[in-house]
Amino acid sequence: MKQIYARSFTVIFSTGDSGYVYSDKISPGKVLRVETCFAYAPERQASEEIILGIQDGAEKIIIRAAAPLATQKGVANDNPFSMGEGDQLFAYFPNAGDAEKLAIHVIGVLYTLDEWRKTRE
Repeated sequence: MKQIYARSFTVIFSTGDSGYVYSDKISPGKVLRVETCFAYAPERQASEEIILGIQDGAEKIIIRAAAPLATQKGVANDNPFSMGEGDQLFAYFPNAGDAEKLAIHVIGVLYTLDEWRKTRE
């Protein structure tokens, strides 16, 4: 059964943290088709970098890296993409400051692997 997936993941940065925000890992036997995702930091300066990507095991796959001035206070994906079991979305805020709110918002469709394969035929 496919289902609509709409989740937000938020952390409050504190000194010594990595600056990463992670979504939940995709469950075994599932595929998440991400239609849109948005990394957002409302308290940040408008000219700081934000990186959006997928953590696939030990590897980080960059989906979008927005340079200063282009980021404003957030950055979104340009195109839909799929994530498999064990993958998780991340946003990296390299220059996050103490007590800043950092977040990822994800909207998509969560499929079983069999349902997802049918969409690929």
